[in-house]
Amino acid sequence: MTTPGPDPSTPASPIPGDGGAPREADPGAPGPAVNLAPDVHRPPLSESIRGPWRIVVEEASMLPAIHPGDWLLVDPTVTRWPRRGSIVVFREPETGTLSIKRVAGRPGDWVPFEEGYLHLGPQEAWLLSDADEATTAANGFGAPLDSRRYGPVLLEHLVGRAWFRYGPAERFGLLPGRPRVR
Repeated sequence: MTTPGPDPSTPASPIPGDGGAPREADPGAPGPAVNLAPDVHRPPLSESIRGPWRIVVEEASMLPAIHPGDWLLVDPTVTRWPRRGSIVVFREPETGTLSIKRVAGRPGDWVPFEEGYLHLGPQEAWLLSDADEATTAANGFGAPLDSRRYGPVLLEHLVGRAWFRYGPAERFGLLPGRPRVR
């Protein structure tokens, strides 16, 4: 169970064993519980409009833009893929685990894949990590998992757009835009 809530002053509480993905920052916060089991990918709109979700990042795949331990606000009201360069929280297609990546390709785009290009369908996006394998390994994590491994991500897996970092205090503010070009 996850619990969205609009109060960013509530500190994070750890959820052990969630595979290093982003997680709800405060499962005990007041507000309605939303079951996001793998077979139910999106909460009802009535639950989404109650305010931003709070998550804590536990992985290094978005370095240098987002660090492990960053507390983020996520807008759950998005109904289509945000623009290229936006940072999104979604459920990984293979496992249903919450993950955070950057939109690199939107519906209808052609994206480089293996020896050629892949044309994205009307509900698909190409999501990439900011960090490379050397960066994540230096921070004690394995290779980043993104669309290069599991392919395009369907809109039904989108949880929301991450837009603001409210902790730690020295990193407070809007999330950075497009990453460096690789």
